[in-house]
Amino acid sequence: MKNIDTAKKYQEYMVEKRRYFHENPELTGQELKTVQYLSDELTAMGIEHVVIENGGILATIKGGLPGDRSVLLRADVDGLPVLETPDNLKPGMRTCISKNPGVMHACGHDGHMAMLLGAAKILLEKKDEIEGTVYLCFERGEEASGNVEYIFPYIEKNNIKIDTVYATHLLATAPSGYLAINDEGMMAGSMGFSVTIEGAGGHGSRPDQANSPIDCFVAIYQRLQSLRLTKVDPFKTCTYSVGLLQAGNQRNVIPQTLTFGGTMRTFDRDGVGMTFREEFKKAVDGICAAYGCKVTYNLGTPGYGVVNDADMAQWARKVIGEELGKDNVGTWDPWMASESYSQYLQQWPGVFAFLGIQNEEKGVGAAHHNQEFDIDEDVLYKGAAASATYAIEYLKDKSLKGGRKITYEDYLKKTGQTELLKKHYSEK
Repeated sequence: MKNIDTAKKYQEYMVEKRRYFHENPELTGQELKTVQYLSDELTAMGIEHVVIENGGILATIKGGLPGDRSVLLRADVDGLPVLETPDNLKPGMRTCISKNPGVMHACGHDGHMAMLLGAAKILLEKKDEIEGTVYLCFERGEEASGNVEYIFPYIEKNNIKIDTVYATHLLATAPSGYLAINDEGMMAGSMGFSVTIEGAGGHGSRPDQANSPIDCFVAIYQRLQSLRLTKVDPFKTCTYSVGLLQAGNQRNVIPQTLTFGGTMRTFDRDGVGMTFREEFKKAVDGICAAYGCKVTYNLGTPGYGVVNDADMAQWARKVIGEELGKDNVGTWDPWMASESYSQYLQQWPGVFAFLGIQNEEKGVGAAHHNQEFDIDEDVLYKGAAASATYAIEYLKDKSLKGGRKITYEDYLKKTGQTELLKKHYSEK
């Protein structure tokens, strides 16, 4: 029986689980009930697993055939601080709604968990075809991209060998049921920035006796508007925006300080990303000096984008296309949002896939992180089948790439994350 047909048997199970997760969302760092529920499900299936403190769950399915290679399949579990609307884009079409007001699965993580549980069901049924080991990773705190810091050291310190990684992300801009795997960029890397400018406050009637940080910010903002044109390779993707601006609380008082913050996104971390960081800081420092203002930073380092291994992507489109239908598998425009999965792909060769959920008849298509966001539950079995297929077929094909590209410790050194190095590797 094909994996897609096996997956269809568990469609109702996945819908049930997705609705439970959607009705009971938990924020980043608070997913304790979600983790317990997942653990109970895995126990009921007879799947060996460990709860990694702060990190999530790592489950193990050992195949019935000999093999020393392994695949890690990943899903994320946290919700968002969004107040869900009673309806999606079409009145009366929501199938379930959050019971935790102000917290919502507004990015599809409820579907991701349900699909990975469904993939587990398929893998158990197909156990005699598995030539090696499949790990299921349920990751906490993806929305803050922080909790993987507990998962990776656990994998290293317990000598868990992983050869390749795979994950699916539901996507509101792609048609329902369409699976996209690009040869390269899927999601962008990001850099956050927060800057505080200190001038000299005063009465609104005498700006000559004050030094407004607002004037300084206006000059900085105008410089940022041209930075993309003058300092960034026009053939490389780079977007950035200011989303936070705070200064003063009275219209007749010139404020002492102003704080602004935002993000930059790119697929070229080492080129465009680091160039933007350098030029951004140079512009802010120079303009603040010219305006006689002091400046303090909370300036991040650009993160890596979610970039597939091209060979693995081409192979995955082929084998998954044979299950889902070749017309249902292809490529799609990259998404400029960011994902912690980029850190997996830095360490192992692998694939990140989009699974479309846009369905106008069902009112599904609102942007991610939006209060009207919803998913088309009819695609869940396809996502489960794709994940199981990747794992089973990879373990059969010994010609494919595999193994670590870089340790997590070296990744932290490479990206200058000294605090995490001290936290997780201080004993060395």
